Amino acid sequence: MLRKHMSLIVGVLAMMLASGCTVTAERDAMEKSRVVVKSPADDRDYRFVELDNGLKALLISDPDTDKAAAAVDVKVGSFQDPDNRLGLAHFLEHMLFLGNEKYPEVDGYFEYIRANGGSANAYTADTRTNYFFDINSDKLRPALDQLAQFFVSPTLDPAYVDRERNAVDSEYKLHANEDGWRLMTAQNATSNPAHPRSRFNIGSLETLSNEDGRSLWKDLKRFHDAYYVAENIGVVVYGKESTDVLENWLKESFAGVPEGQSPDTHIGLAPYTPEQLGVRIDLVPLKDVRVLSLSFPMPSQYENYRKKPLGYLARILGYEGEGSLHSYLKERGLIESLSSYSSHLPGEFSEFTVRMELTPKGLEQVDDMTALVFDYLDLVRKKGLEPRIYEEARQLAELGFRYQEDANPQQTASGLASRIHDIPPQDILRTSYLYEDFDRELISDLLDQMKPSNMRQVVIARGLETDQVETYFKTHYSIKPLSDTLVKQLLSPQVHAEMTIPEPNDFIARDLKLRESTSADKPGVLVEEPGFKVWSMTDSSFEVPKANVRIKISSGKASETEADLVEMQLYSILLRRSLNEYGYPAKEAGLNYGVSSSREGLTIALSGYQDKQELLLKDILKAVRQFNPDQAGFDQEKALLIRRLKNKQFQPPYRLGMDRLSQELYPTYRDDKTLLTAAEKVTLSDVKQFASDFYRSIYIQMLVHGNHSSQEAMKLAELVEKALLTKENRGRQFRQPLNLLKDKKRTIKTDFNHNDSLYITYYQRPGTDDRDRAVYSLLGRLMATPFFNQLRTEQQLGYIVFAGPRPVERHPGLIFVVQSPVLGPEGIEERVEAFLKGQKERIKSLTDEELEQYRQGLMGDLLKKDANLDERSSRFWQSLDGQEAGFDFQMLIAEEVKTVSVKEIQQALDTLLEDKGRLTVESVGKAQADRES
Repeated sequence: MLRKHMSLIVGVLAMMLASGCTVTAERDAMEKSRVVVKSPADDRDYRFVELDNGLKALLISDPDTDKAAAAVDVKVGSFQDPDNRLGLAHFLEHMLFLGNEKYPEVDGYFEYIRANGGSANAYTADTRTNYFFDINSDKLRPALDQLAQFFVSPTLDPAYVDRERNAVDSEYKLHANEDGWRLMTAQNATSNPAHPRSRFNIGSLETLSNEDGRSLWKDLKRFHDAYYVAENIGVVVYGKESTDVLENWLKESFAGVPEGQSPDTHIGLAPYTPEQLGVRIDLVPLKDVRVLSLSFPMPSQYENYRKKPLGYLARILGYEGEGSLHSYLKERGLIESLSSYSSHLPGEFSEFTVRMELTPKGLEQVDDMTALVFDYLDLVRKKGLEPRIYEEARQLAELGFRYQEDANPQQTASGLASRIHDIPPQDILRTSYLYEDFDRELISDLLDQMKPSNMRQVVIARGLETDQVETYFKTHYSIKPLSDTLVKQLLSPQVHAEMTIPEPNDFIARDLKLRESTSADKPGVLVEEPGFKVWSMTDSSFEVPKANVRIKISSGKASETEADLVEMQLYSILLRRSLNEYGYPAKEAGLNYGVSSSREGLTIALSGYQDKQELLLKDILKAVRQFNPDQAGFDQEKALLIRRLKNKQFQPPYRLGMDRLSQELYPTYRDDKTLLTAAEKVTLSDVKQFASDFYRSIYIQMLVHGNHSSQEAMKLAELVEKALLTKENRGRQFRQPLNLLKDKKRTIKTDFNHNDSLYITYYQRPGTDDRDRAVYSLLGRLMATPFFNQLRTEQQLGYIVFAGPRPVERHPGLIFVVQSPVLGPEGIEERVEAFLKGQKERIKSLTDEELEQYRQGLMGDLLKKDANLDERSSRFWQSLDGQEAGFDFQMLIAEEVKTVSVKEIQQALDTLLEDKGRLTVESVGKAQADRES
């Protein structure tokens, strides 16, 4: 039986939103009945329930969905690790995937999910552990029951303890060259040693020691039994069935979760000691990065989510329009970027941060820049606490909620499950959109806490002098009090005439009228001329006043030489730079734009509210015509591009290996060393000349999709044609060439300078017909889970192990990837080849019934309905940009999938084992080289 059963009010009154959701009798009533308020654009049904055992759940019924999902969030994370078992929460997350009493097969859960068109994963955070999956909608019930058994009857099989602690250790070692983990762990080491924030949280063979073969399992079981109780668990279930059916399924599967009082996870300690505030922290990265971060801890503001006082301040400090702190620092060549945000540990503390990526000039002036931030904070105190600014934020949030579009089911389930412990049911959908009350006094109090004595000034750069080394990633760091000179400077803020508070945003959408959709289900040709083709479709079926516009200007000039590739990148970067100050308010108002480059040309993209898209496009095209960057901006962006190219070497080997694969497949894909040489030589005049030469012969393909009438689409097309095309420059569409492997078998040996070894092998098929695409997609899916199971779970080769279909430019293919700390490429290759031979025996006994499950899973993916306007636009653009035969290519492949036979799968594997059309990338890890030396 259910202890409580709350039916939800579906829908929300527009008048409530218009009034700013102030504290009213209506809201008080909702709090008592715990109804869930949803967007007027949301046609799904919701129900919040609580089971007898104390488990809380949100049920979402979406009859139109063809993907179902579920997520379980447990209110326990690495902060609850015992002091002598760091990484235990993460280790437990791993162990729960390895079978339970009802479903004992290891990786059987993954096998079922993947076979039926889904994916699954989990993550461990500071105070939560989140498990989630999605799957074809008609398979939700079995998948949900399998997930539930993780928490009802996990075996936590001692036989897998040592194997999985090795997997955790491999994950730890995988991050050895990743600055994100290295710097975070070192910065945490400067926290209150009594607070769990100060500790290592991934886990390693040392912290998860198990010398006696039993102690780790006992600690694991004790930890599980304490925290994995129903009152400490939140569930979200998303399916096509009614909430009544979903509730019954929830009850049947989760009622067996053990009862028990939710443990007290309150920490109650300050994250930093007084000696760790009013300090400068220097961190030395591996990559060539330069960062200045100013952080201010304060009492938890999470509970003020309806007022969002820190959100209000983050909007002002992070603003990039005219008169902003960002513009002031950027114009003086001090920063590359600036962001402002808050982080929260509910019920414990919050932290407000201003983070800047620095230029070399900025790195030399970190104290002066810190003072400039304090100068701007003083401006906010004196002139920035304005109801007008708060009202504008509320208005933008209201529009965002009113026209909120569906996210994919998996993201929805996992995200909402993470809120279920801390947000009341009525606000769980709208927590990010509430701006309920401008509390000047509260905001002023928070500003008062942004003072030198409460600040942590973090500087990240190579070459800094340090005196400490973090234990786990060996990051060099130091912490020392702020200088008296700096403190004095910060306490005497200066006035700068160029710094101002944000002006009213003129890009806020006013025209919200929905245009009448066309009867067609795909775009039609609006304009077809030499060098110019426009597709359009008026589509208001998602009931949002939004549209997507894509404009691709293709030219062989984009990638003829390595110099062209570099100049193409810098051209698009400098174009974006010229638009930023003007276009930032548009992005803030939900009118997004992008300018990007590829080896085929330049793409301009607009999305969001269709109102004022014409105005924005005019200004983007004007920037194209008047392109004239200055030397200082060019020098800054060139230096940043060079730095990014140099920093790529610190990516994990498997990412570098995939990049190396692409270099072999595409003749226009140059390696980083070649690009780096070209980037170091390029001049401002080169880029300006390129910007002129690029347009001498172009082909423009354009898509207008969404809430634009055909007449409005034509106006946008005319703007583009007038701005970019002449009688002389209308060329043919350029498509980058592809190297076909045909019968070649080639191995590329390289050195990625990492402890782990890498082995990637890719098989390419020469044809592009839909039958081949269907067959090899199925074969890849059939082998994905067994490959993971055998080489990672059973053989423990490493954390990065995956396989599956890998189509490239319509050519079907398969790929097998292993990054290993224990074997070199030769040893990995032996294991992969043994796996493939074993699969030959497995596929030989494959039944049509077994194959049918995979057929249905693949068809579900191919025929998945568009969840929102962006998904539909992306599908249309993929057809146009990927040179498919038509917009229905996925349907055509799905038709072939229906009739693929077991014999065809067997023949496809036999063809694969002939070893033709194969490209392999290998890198020997330092650990393996040391063993062999």
